[in-house]
Amino acid sequence: MKDAPRRGFLYWAYLDKRRPVLVISQDIRNRYASGVLIVPCYSHLRFAPTHVELKSGEGGAAHASMLHAEEITTLFKPDLVSGPLGPPLTPSRLSEVEHAVMLAIGVVV
Repeated sequence: MKDAPRRGFLYWAYLDKRRPVLVISQDIRNRYASGVLIVPCYSHLRFAPTHVELKSGEGGAAHASMLHAEEITTLFKPDLVSGPLGPPLTPSRLSEVEHAVMLAIGVVV
């Protein structure tokens, strides 16, 4: 990947297998650090307080998916294999993800 990953966009990455991930780290960090903070995306629609649903097509998602904010992790940039998959998530959807992350780490209840 030539350009730095950007916050709010979905990218393909290798985790347990190839899957979409949402980059949530700040763009300045994404430019200079060796890794980015991501939230993985799953096709199983299991609803939970730390999950955020993406509609089909949202952010370039091929079908309805679920972001699992409790699985926030750092991923080395070379592990992002392509992207962005589409337009960025809307500010309101990104805000939902931020809230789910804060729930997952116990900052809010």
